[in-house]
Amino acid sequence: MIGNRKSTLGLAIMLCLLILSCGQETDSDHFIVTLICDVGGLGDKGFNDAGFAGCKMAEEQIPGVEVRIVQSKEQTDYAANLSLAAEKSDAVVTLGFLIMDAVKEVAARYPNVPFIFVDALIDAPNVAAIDFKSEEGAFLAGILAAGVSRTGKVATLPGMDIPPVEAFVSGFQAGVQCANVSSQKNVQALSRTIGSFNDPVKAKSLAKSLQDDGVDILFQLSGLSGLGVLEAVKESPQEDFLIGVDIDQDDLAPGLVLTSVLKRMDLMVFREIQKVHDGTFSGGQYMVGLAEEATCLTDMRHTKHLVPQATLDLIERAKEAIVAGKIHVPRTLEDLKNFQPVNLTL
Repeated sequence: MIGNRKSTLGLAIMLCLLILSCGQETDSDHFIVTLICDVGGLGDKGFNDAGFAGCKMAEEQIPGVEVRIVQSKEQTDYAANLSLAAEKSDAVVTLGFLIMDAVKEVAARYPNVPFIFVDALIDAPNVAAIDFKSEEGAFLAGILAAGVSRTGKVATLPGMDIPPVEAFVSGFQAGVQCANVSSQKNVQALSRTIGSFNDPVKAKSLAKSLQDDGVDILFQLSGLSGLGVLEAVKESPQEDFLIGVDIDQDDLAPGLVLTSVLKRMDLMVFREIQKVHDGTFSGGQYMVGLAEEATCLTDMRHTKHLVPQATLDLIERAKEAIVAGKIHVPRTLEDLKNFQPVNLTL
């Protein structure tokens, strides 16, 4: 793992070469999978850790697989890191919307190397691009938040205003709207953008500001920055909750994390690595959501007793309606403007 390195390109390349060349070269005995993290890095308890979990699953379950990791500290590292990984790996796993342009560039230069890319769709013959209907899981979280909020104010905290994060925000706000119509509520859904996936201090400050305005449920969508939001919830003298994202974060603060919106990157990454290893890989674009069990809420093992049964019933009805195609959850804030909330009690 590369950690705590300077962000100059020359040193980045030297360190990546050291990591990727250590141990055995790619050969018949070792199937090398290199994971390129985004700038949030491992240890974010979310997006990057979810992708890493899929790689580790492959290492544990597929004979011969060896996982190597390169953490990108700056966006300018992406292309160099991808190129080095492509030269030393049987498969390259890449995470994050912000790395998309670099993946397009490098994959075209290494047409025989399989790339597995998560968080947007890329049309390239050697790239399996996986994107999630995150708005569907977030929609369920919006219903939940509206049903549990004691103040009538909930909020999202995006790390950056980029399409995969916007999907969460749009879906969450649509879910709040449906809960309002279905339960005769008037819950407000606010949003404040942090501006970084790697700034817990700023995230905590923004979260506290929202709490001061009466927000009692905070949906963090901000990678490592989300740990700052969690700290704000922990320090609150009120009964505030965090909603986690990407992986099951419920145990980070039992009883204070209302639920987590799962994004099953682990399963999707594992399945694509398996295909590469088995020789069945082919590039393609995959959009997955509730119907594919690629997004959902956790079982709320620490908090379910706090959720009104009527709210749990609304969540189940919403899930069924989305899978059946009766509700089309808006993926963008522009689509949200035209969304007509459904009364789920009818």
